[in-house]
This record gives sequence, structure tokens and C-alpha cells, in this order.
Amino acid sequence: MVAKTRDGNADGVKSFFWAVDLAIHVSLWLLLASVLAVLADLAAAHLLCRDDPVSGIQQLLRYYLNETSDPELAARAADTAYWGWFGWTGIDASARAWEPGVLPSHGLGSYLRPAFSGATREALVVAMYGVKLFGVRIAMLVMTVPQFVLAIAVAVADGLVARHVRRAQGGHESATRYHHAKRFLTFGLIPLTAVVWLVAPVRLPVWLLFWPVSVMIAIAVWNMAKYFKKYM
Repeated sequence: MVAKTRDGNADGVKSFFWAVDLAIHVSLWLLLASVLAVLADLAAAHLLCRDDPVSGIQQLLRYYLNETSDPELAARAADTAYWGWFGWTGIDASARAWEPGVLPSHGLGSYLRPAFSGATREALVVAMYGVKLFGVRIAMLVMTVPQFVLAIAVAVADGLVARHVRRAQGGHESATRYHHAKRFLTFGLIPLTAVVWLVAPVRLPVWLLFWPVSVMIAIAVWNMAKYFKKYM
């Protein structure tokens, strides 16, 4: 059987465009997370706040705006997320025009006339506030990045010292621990935490997310640094 040779040109192209590839994956992931967040908000608003779903999602949005350390940044993020869903599509203009009874005749909003009355309108308003809530949570998550980076830097430094001591004492290599810790971070802890924070339609204090997750990330990174093998 003839072994397939790896295409070096393909690897080079992939390495050159790694930033573009990463941006595409992040954008698709955020789009999926926003859809899940809106669906979760709709379900929670109508199951937990049946009397007034709109008021329930508004209270949740106000709670997170009060929790953030930079309300101005959070408000801008909420407006950006809102425009991405409802601004350029014309839905926002149609919703605003419904109050005086005049709907636009052009754009996507003109095809959504039935959505601006009755229970459908209520669900649409909940979705609008849900998108703003998603933007606020994105901003709060971004604001925790410096703390996570600091915890990771300390864990890497201490792990590399432990690696040097282990190698100096003739300790055994363990690539298995390194790969387990890497998979735990990239496919377990980080995406799961981000999804729970962005999607769950409940009040989650940011410190409740930050401290346990930062400790687990630090432990995983420490193990990766300690058992890192330069040539694997």
C-alpha cells in the first residue's frame, strides 16, 4: 500500500490564512450562539414569565447592565448585536413604524407585516431584547479576558518551572497528560463555559463564572506546561 504524501503547499496556505480561518470559525460560532440564546430567551420568557414575557426579558437585560463594570461598552455591544440582527434588515424600522400605523413598503421588514401584531409581535420584542442581552454578555465576557490571561500566564510560568525540575530529576515524559489537558480546555471547559454564559436565560453573577473557571483553566494550563514535550 502506498502511503499518501502530505501536501506541503496546502499546509503553507492554511498557515498563511490562519487568521482568516479563525475569524470565520469565531463568526459562525457567535452566530450559532446568538440563535441559541434567542431561542432560550423566548422559551424562558414564555415559560417563566407568562404574564409579561417582555417585562421578564427587560428585567434580565437591566440586571446584566447593572452587573457590568463598563455599562457604556456593554450598551454599545448590545446596539451592535441588535443592528446585526434587526438594523440592516429593516425589521427595527418596521417595528418602530408600526406604532403610528405606517409600515415601510421596502426591505425585509415589509414582508413581516403579520409579525407586528398579537402574540407574534410579543415574541419578536422578546427576541429583540434577547439579542441586546447577548451583546451585553459578549462584552462582559470580553472584559474578563485580562483576568483569564493573567491566570494563564502565572500557570504557564509555574508549569514550566515544574517541567524543568521534573526533567532535571529524570522524571518520565507524559504526552498523554498534555493532550488530555489540551482537549479538556479546547473541547470542554472553554466552549461549554462560553455557551452557558451566553445562552442561559438566568441571572449568573460574573464572579460565579470567573473564579471556578479560572481555577480549572489554570490547573489545565499548568499541566500542559509541566508535561509539554518540545519534540512530539
